[in-house]
Amino acid sequence: MQVFSWNDGYFPQLSGKKTAVTIGSFDGIHRGHRMLFDTLTQICAEKNYHSVVITFTRPLPAIKHANDYAGDISSLSQRLSLFESLGINTVILVDFNDDFAALPGIDFLSNLAQRINMKCLVEGFDFHCGYKGKTQRTDIEAWAKTVQIETHFLAPVYYETESGKTERISSSFIRQMILCGNFTAAAELLERPYELDISEIRKASASGSPVTQLIPPDGSYRTLSEKDEPISITVKSRNLLNLPDCNSLKFV
Repeated sequence: MQVFSWNDGYFPQLSGKKTAVTIGSFDGIHRGHRMLFDTLTQICAEKNYHSVVITFTRPLPAIKHANDYAGDISSLSQRLSLFESLGINTVILVDFNDDFAALPGIDFLSNLAQRINMKCLVEGFDFHCGYKGKTQRTDIEAWAKTVQIETHFLAPVYYETESGKTERISSSFIRQMILCGNFTAAAELLERPYELDISEIRKASASGSPVTQLIPPDGSYRTLSEKDEPISITVKSRNLLNLPDCNSLKFV
């Protein structure tokens, strides 16, 4: 899998390829996201397109709602590994800044059509983009029709809680499950255990930077390392006491 920066400009490695694209934060990469990626890769297989994910170095809620944002479900390195395991060909990383935020949505999409020869866009039903998110689905479909770009807007995926309530699967709902210690529900929605990237937390601690990944509630936990070795840890004030000598911890 190739990984580029949006700031690279043009991408000669994609020259001559037709691409199918999906755009989003994709924090956690849950069951709803997987439907997007399954649709994307299926279209690419059928039409000989090159699959491209455009995502952000940090999930957008971390930037737009920083004051009440609890943390990322997945580190960037975890997301990249998951993209690769799902068969994505290329990832383009965007550092969300004022210049990017000011870009009108249709200008952004036209940019993709020109820079990476986008022929297909696959998104969730409520996708929007551009300055203040003003470019909505109807705007995108009208534009795509004029430039002969195929669009697919997928229906939401729902989850029935233990109480019988139906919830739309989303990264924000999964954060709620983790913050209340419901790792069983989180694992069902993620289709894997919730996993802390200890190597990234160790780097942040060494540099004095804040930990960006979501830390579970205070308490003692039995977890598994990346080698499935049992490790007991304690969380206090949303900090891990005595970082274990491993690269990741799975909450099971």
